[in-house]
Amino acid sequence: MRLVKTRKSSYLDVHAALYAICSTGKGRCWHCDRKLPAAEEAIDVGWHVQRVEGEGVASIILVCPKCRRKRSEPGEREFLRNLFPRVSEPPQ
Repeated sequence: MRLVKTRKSSYLDVHAALYAICSTGKGRCWHCDRKLPAAEEAIDVGWHVQRVEGEGVASIILVCPKCRRKRSEPGEREFLRNLFPRVSEPPQ
């Protein structure tokens, strides 16, 4: 079982999430829109599930192996910062 810690100290079971999403046949990569393969293949080739905490609701996004390699950890932080920008920056 692969657990990923999210911002609010909860854990997301990546394999269980991939199985659930694959069973719908509708999953796609958040970044490039590549279609999610069957569960076993998705796990074997390195698809990833990320939870994005939002205001009042959390979203789960899928990231294919190609986009995951392209987007290093700092890029993911920047993506989240752009997705949920601050209302105002503190004065300096």
